[in-house]
Amino acid sequence: MRYFKVLACKIFQRELAQVMLQCPNALDISFIRQELHMTPAKLRDALQKEIDLIESGQDVHTNEGYFGKMEAILLGYGLCSNAIVGLKSSRLPIVIPRAHDCITMFMGSKERYAEYFEKVKGTYFYSQGWLDLGVDIGHADIERKRNEYMEKFDGDEDTVEYLLEMDKEMLKNYHYVTYITWPGMANEKNMQLAQKIAADAGMELLPYEGSNRLMADFVNGNWNEEDFLILKPGQEVQPSYDERILKGI
Repeated sequence: MRYFKVLACKIFQRELAQVMLQCPNALDISFIRQELHMTPAKLRDALQKEIDLIESGQDVHTNEGYFGKMEAILLGYGLCSNAIVGLKSSRLPIVIPRAHDCITMFMGSKERYAEYFEKVKGTYFYSQGWLDLGVDIGHADIERKRNEYMEKFDGDEDTVEYLLEMDKEMLKNYHYVTYITWPGMANEKNMQLAQKIAADAGMELLPYEGSNRLMADFVNGNWNEEDFLILKPGQEVQPSYDERILKGI
């Protein structure tokens, strides 16, 4: 049995719980609030603080029996607006899916995501987690961008409001809600709710059959170079600006 610490966005709580049932490893999972995505710098700080506490043995979420046995920290995030850029551990490897965001994990690979993104333009993605958290179409993305712009442009409200107006205009180009199903979940009721969300927004619902392949490989320790970045102790996460998405330096 291998011992892993998992730091993951709360958006994955049901999916991770499901793949854990068949996982041969011992997993200690801490879920981080999803709303921190709205301010990537705050999410980065929160994750680095958790990593530092785990290394020092001061993390109050982790069972004491795991300290000393832990082989790696599994980071359940994608690049997520560069929120994970700069993260590092001085003592443990960090394993990260090669993904821009959570949709890759729900779909099962970055290739499936890229193919769908190219084929279906102007879509909002939903999953069980997004429904659980009650995220409204457009609202969360606009608020996230507001925080990003305020941080990037030093609180210049005129510039921020101008950019947000441009973003709101772009929202008019969205025509679909894609609901990603998950193997073994109550997808029928979820689809009905997703249908209502799409109808209320004047959009068409498109179902997509998700895959637990990438999530299962993540927790089972099946980390190939194509799907996962394995940071060595002392290395930090950086964007690669190519099909790999992430690199360590």
